[in-house]
Amino acid sequence: MRRWMFFCAAMLAVASCAPTAPPPPKEPLFPNLPLENVPNFMKGTLFERVRFTGLEPLPVYGYSLVVNLDNTGDSRAPQFVRDYIVDQMIKRGFGSAMAGTQNLAPEQMLHDKRIAIVAVEGLIPVGAREGQSFDIIVRTLEHNNTRSLAHGVLYQTDLSDMGLLEPRSIVARQQAYAPGGPVFVNPAYALTSISTTQPTSGQIASSLRVGTVLNGGVARADRPISLELRHPQASTARLVEDIISQRWEAPTQMGVMHGGGGEDLVAKAENEGLVLMYVPPQYRGDWKHFLGVVSHLYLNQSPEFLAQKCRELAEMAHQPGAPLADISLCWEAMGDQALPTFEDLISDPNPDVAFAAARAAAFLGDEGARRALLDMALDPQQHNQVEAVRVLAELPDSHEIDEMISELLDSDRADVRIEAYKLLVSSPDSGGDSRIQTFDINHRFLLDVVQSDGPPMVYATSSGVPRIAIIGRQVVLHVPLTFTAMDMRLSITSTEGTQLLTMFYRDPTAAEPEQSDTHNDLPEILARLGGRGPDDDRQTFNFSFGDVVAVAEQLIAQHDVYGASETEASARECIFELEHPGVGSDDWTSIPSDNREGRPQGEGGLVTADRPQATASVSRTGIGN
Repeated sequence: MRRWMFFCAAMLAVASCAPTAPPPPKEPLFPNLPLENVPNFMKGTLFERVRFTGLEPLPVYGYSLVVNLDNTGDSRAPQFVRDYIVDQMIKRGFGSAMAGTQNLAPEQMLHDKRIAIVAVEGLIPVGAREGQSFDIIVRTLEHNNTRSLAHGVLYQTDLSDMGLLEPRSIVARQQAYAPGGPVFVNPAYALTSISTTQPTSGQIASSLRVGTVLNGGVARADRPISLELRHPQASTARLVEDIISQRWEAPTQMGVMHGGGGEDLVAKAENEGLVLMYVPPQYRGDWKHFLGVVSHLYLNQSPEFLAQKCRELAEMAHQPGAPLADISLCWEAMGDQALPTFEDLISDPNPDVAFAAARAAAFLGDEGARRALLDMALDPQQHNQVEAVRVLAELPDSHEIDEMISELLDSDRADVRIEAYKLLVSSPDSGGDSRIQTFDINHRFLLDVVQSDGPPMVYATSSGVPRIAIIGRQVVLHVPLTFTAMDMRLSITSTEGTQLLTMFYRDPTAAEPEQSDTHNDLPEILARLGGRGPDDDRQTFNFSFGDVVAVAEQLIAQHDVYGASETEASARECIFELEHPGVGSDDWTSIPSDNREGRPQGEGGLVTADRPQATASVSRTGIGN
């Protein structure tokens, strides 16, 4: 027995001396990644050293009601959706005295053809800040018999990133909300007569079942952009945070130029592999411009290095096929200490090189660059004309520049006139001595009356702030006139023997029709439709922004609108332009959605130095002040 105990003890001793297996290595939180393949002049930039993520808008969804329809609605929906809608109606006061529906239960209200259950979809923009607005899309449900969302108003709802399969998750994962508002449908079809017996063409029918609520969504929280270090290291992460933060805290940089500053958080190193970045308010949601500059920041910020790099970029700009967009962003990222090195390029004989330098210098506060951009904007032969106007629109307001840009309102090019108009209305002085008068039409939309000797035009936004611009002089309707819309419930007719027009509308929910006499003046007519008459005139209507745009579009489509000119005796027919957001791209401020492919080498630049040249006051308004 003693021998057996001795043997066991010996075996235990041997086992305790045996080497133990090492634990498996921990998976690194942030793996090392190869540096981005970039041209030599961009080596050492953040574009080479980090991977940008979070560069896709965040889809959000919800269910809600569209009300005030013209008996074209339907509340057919899956039971789980109806249960959710009924629950929300009860929580928000339907069926109570507060909502004015005290005698109706929610289920009873859903039988009303003036109401439709809809799906709500939105895209929270990249880098959105808390409280930032964005457009939302309203769609009828599958197998729902809603025929038109025209004239409707979306009821308030919450929006979640959990999709539409389980609406109760919307409450748990709220990313945004929709306060509600009028639904904007395609104005070409908004006034289309919808019959319960006559079929509607497929294109019109599908178009009327979807609409937009302009600026109808509101983000509940900030959405940072992530910078993932390709070679994670705590000191590098802190360096990136410092470079970005200092660049947008400097008093001479773009922050002060746009009225911003360094009060808000711009960058924060979370750990050795991740830096979170927030779009500064002064960029007004233009995350592409901000990210374009950030991605071209050099980690080496010594004055000697930046001066040498700036000289290299100036030499490279003159090479055939130079990637001028990237070079311009590198200059802009360097800050105002680099200005003396490339300011001579602003007057370079190569118009593309001159624009690249003037663009960067202007964002850094250089007055000479601003003047050069203004000259480009006013030159109809300059193929960077529209781009120059866009840059000027981002710069600090200047009454002198506004006055000179207003000359472009007379251009024969519609795109130039529209860009000039957008620049001018972004200025707080646009309602002063300029050629633009802005009227708030019953808090529904803004109506801009724009003096111009160019061809008469009506321009309407379809995203963001609802605006209608009437550009021209004395834009009026052809008389004699008989115009009808909305199943002939709306009419505009000329009154024989007077200079007045008669507007008539029979609201199907009202006991008596509405009637108003108006001057033959398109601004006054559209203002009355939206609810504002001249001075104390109460003879107005209650049309939404979408309906007013639709009336203007149809009047113009029927060739009933023309404009006078001080320089021409003959009248000119008016054209209609609807904003098309997202069409085209700005090569000067955008970067790829992810930077795994790298920047082009040499001739593959976004904008090159040898690219081919592109082809080339209302006298009276009846709106009260």
